[in-house]
Amino acid sequence: MSEQKFTRDEVYLAALLHDIGKFWQRADDYGIKGSTILQNSIKEFRHDLCPENENGYSHKHVIWTAQFFESYSNIFKNLLKNESGASYGDLMFLSVRHHNPVNIFEKIVQKADHYSAGMDRTKENGWKDAAEETDDKWDSFKRIQMRPVFSVVGDNININLKAPVSPLNLSDEFICYREANYNYSNLWGEFEKEFKLIQNANFRAFSGTLLSILEKYTTRIPASTINLPDVSLFDHLKTTAAFALCLYDFLKEKNNLENFVPVDEKPFLLIGGDLSGIQKFLYTITPRRAAKNLKGRSFYLQLLVNNIVNFITDELNLFTANIVYQSGGTFYIIAPNTKTTVTKIENIAGKIEEKIFKYHKTELYLAIDYVKFGEKEIFENIGEAWHELSECLGRKKRQRFRTLIMNNYDLMFSPDENIKADTKRDYITGEPVTGKGRLLEEQNNDTLVNTYTFKQIELGTKLREADFWIQSREKIEYWKDTYFDPIELGYFNYFVSSEELRNKEQELTESADNVRIKRINSLNFLENTQKGTGNIYGFAFYGGNDFPKENGEPKLFEELAGIKFKDAVKEERLSSPNLVRLGILRMDVDNLGNIFKEGFRNNIRPSFSRYSTLSRNLDIFFSGYINTIWNSKQEYKDYTQIIYSGGDDLFIIGKWDILVNMALDIYEKFRCWTCNNENFGISGGIAVVPPKFPLLKSALLAEDEERRAKNHSFGIDKDKKEKNSFSLFGFPFRWDEEFKEVIKIKNEIRELLEKEMLSQSFPGDMYNYMSRAFPEYEDESSDKSFRYRAKWLIAYNFKRAILRQKQEETKDFLDKWIKSIFTGKADGLETSSYDALQILAFAARMADYETRS
Repeated sequence: MSEQKFTRDEVYLAALLHDIGKFWQRADDYGIKGSTILQNSIKEFRHDLCPENENGYSHKHVIWTAQFFESYSNIFKNLLKNESGASYGDLMFLSVRHHNPVNIFEKIVQKADHYSAGMDRTKENGWKDAAEETDDKWDSFKRIQMRPVFSVVGDNININLKAPVSPLNLSDEFICYREANYNYSNLWGEFEKEFKLIQNANFRAFSGTLLSILEKYTTRIPASTINLPDVSLFDHLKTTAAFALCLYDFLKEKNNLENFVPVDEKPFLLIGGDLSGIQKFLYTITPRRAAKNLKGRSFYLQLLVNNIVNFITDELNLFTANIVYQSGGTFYIIAPNTKTTVTKIENIAGKIEEKIFKYHKTELYLAIDYVKFGEKEIFENIGEAWHELSECLGRKKRQRFRTLIMNNYDLMFSPDENIKADTKRDYITGEPVTGKGRLLEEQNNDTLVNTYTFKQIELGTKLREADFWIQSREKIEYWKDTYFDPIELGYFNYFVSSEELRNKEQELTESADNVRIKRINSLNFLENTQKGTGNIYGFAFYGGNDFPKENGEPKLFEELAGIKFKDAVKEERLSSPNLVRLGILRMDVDNLGNIFKEGFRNNIRPSFSRYSTLSRNLDIFFSGYINTIWNSKQEYKDYTQIIYSGGDDLFIIGKWDILVNMALDIYEKFRCWTCNNENFGISGGIAVVPPKFPLLKSALLAEDEERRAKNHSFGIDKDKKEKNSFSLFGFPFRWDEEFKEVIKIKNEIRELLEKEMLSQSFPGDMYNYMSRAFPEYEDESSDKSFRYRAKWLIAYNFKRAILRQKQEETKDFLDKWIKSIFTGKADGLETSSYDALQILAFAARMADYETRS
């Protein structure tokens, strides 16, 4: 056995399943002796596999891992039939001996397990961390639920909040940690049913689908219950497998598979990618057709990055588990620090740079770089590696296309001979049309667009009804659907509905082999398994694959703003609000870079598995749960369109007043998901514009509002709070402390306006007074005397109005605000930096806009 040479695939799979016994052990009602699940022959393995101390055997979960291999031996034997000669028994021991390794391959799995956990488990604390069954009550670990990773970030740890056992899903109950109707036993039963459906023709397909099933069922299972149980079993298994594969490759290149890695070596690379130019790419389009094009254009970028990440992992011969994080325009990958890998990364980066320039010129740029790390960084401060990589990517972005300029200067700077003075311009983007182009409307030459613009519109259309995302390395010739292959990396992407898949099943004369098949925004990805072998099944969360429609077509921005048209041509209005305004919402998480660098304190290890849990949970909210919020209210479904949501930020367009309500809902649910931890703020802002206002300028105005929110502070001295704010009309407010109070004032004013108990000129008068009393640009030389005159004028006018008023409600309102304006502090907002006049004017303006919208 000690001379057995395992393949890298076998090492990867053994590491991926090394702690699967922790799941099954929790589902068993008994310990080793009384278990009816464990075979007697497997029970005897405890003498060989389990370390022994004064309390008896520890780390007993490995016995259930061994039983898992035994129970599904037919599957593992089928996997191994085309491999190097390793037996099913060899594979089992490779997986289960990580606490008592006897050869270099088992030591690789052991080290990978330590690296994932961020601790050396041969030492006292690390040993105890994995020895959970030695408690006085032997089964007490089964009753310990996961703690959300958000609850352990920062100084004030909330150990009381629990994440109930359940499969991954996008329900309110899951996001707000409500009790679920699950226990380990029925969760394991569902896991086993789906495990049996995995195609097992080859390691890559089997491991790929297995990873998705593990994510579905072990996201809410703690990897350890001795220390804070905030890391999921899924993230621990995933990162252990990634480290094991890299260690194998590192040692093999050194021809050193007989010894282990010295502590001072750096066997790993953390590869990062960051796409820039996104904003200009998305929003430099005409508003009239934007609604139809924007969704496909937004998803095109995600498709582009997904294909690039797959290209990198395929070229480096890595597995999906090596992808630490991928969302929006950002990704991180763990790879082996070998000469081969380093050379390939440089070649890959150059190839991708050329491909992006070919299709998008300088509009888009992907920075790719890497840092080396090893045991010292993992056990001492892995956050520094993330920080170093971030700085490397920043430098690359400041030197865009440097490699291409050095290698092909003429390509960058020589004029394009195909572009002439009479070259037609793309109807959507304004770019020169290259090639024949396509007409959006037959017989209308003014609607000519580039072929790739037309494909992006098609992509948006496909997404509306798509249930499955199918990706192949070659064209599926008998499948006549439109495919999408951004920058021609050789990944052919098809988007089909469940109905289309069922209808075509009878038509297929061949099987689709070796493809990735992802269910979009659904965890039931094994329901309609496609014919073929070697296919990888999984799921993909995507924010906003559905959007408001009118007669089956995406609503125009005018329609999102409240306008109704008479006919399909949409030229003549049927009805519209008095005030037609579109809202542009941008939001993102505050201080995320600092959280990754130094957010884990109080002896909580900033391990790779913990980082994986944190980043993945953020993406679950922005890529997945955002759709649940959108579907929760009819007004959101009718008047808002999610353009982008993923990672840690979002961009949504819609009717401005409805968008304010949606922003509040997003904030409330985000706070729930992040355990009301003050370290996790989310700031955002809405730009309010006419629907035909240039989209790029609208996006920039929304960016300005978001920036105001992020620069806002509330309170003074030690009670000062920053960020976690929302900005509208140029006024940022803290969500809880200010904006919710302002909403109450706005509602009061709106009610008085609607009852005609306040003059319709009241909002305008207040805003004019405020604008003169508090000019936007003010310095030491500014005349502040009007501020005091304004307050006296308002008090005089309010007093006169009180004498004329018959309604006590209005009198009380005006009298209250006379006092507030003179003190400078509004009720409920005494610690706000805003003067009461600013609060009143803002609330009145918001009320006025709402009544006219």
